[in-house]
Amino acid sequence: MQNNWHCLENLKTDAEGNIRARAVVPADSPWFSGHFPGNPILPAIAQLAIVFDMIRQATGRKQDPGAVKRVKYRRIIRPGEAIHVAATPVDGKAGIFSFQMSVDGEMACKGRIATDSTT
Repeated sequence: MQNNWHCLENLKTDAEGNIRARAVVPADSPWFSGHFPGNPILPAIAQLAIVFDMIRQATGRKQDPGAVKRVKYRRIIRPGEAIHVAATPVDGKAGIFSFQMSVDGEMACKGRIATDSTT
């Protein structure tokens, strides 16, 4: 899916509910507006939005964002970089996923995200 904010490609879900996709945030994305001129980086909230959007699309359910926990940011993400995003359901906890984002094989962000299913 492509929008003005980011593009998700190759969205896949396996039998265990693991979700994977590739994301790219173009240089003209509103996420980079003012963050930071001359040295653009993808804001933390944008990274979480990509993960949540991927989960919502993969499950096909209307959901609201829930809590995020244990989030660690390890690498700056620049405009146009290919981001590999993975989310795994946490056993016994409906709507909670462990996620990881990586760029060029290097972890950029990881943590847990909860979704609140509204349908």
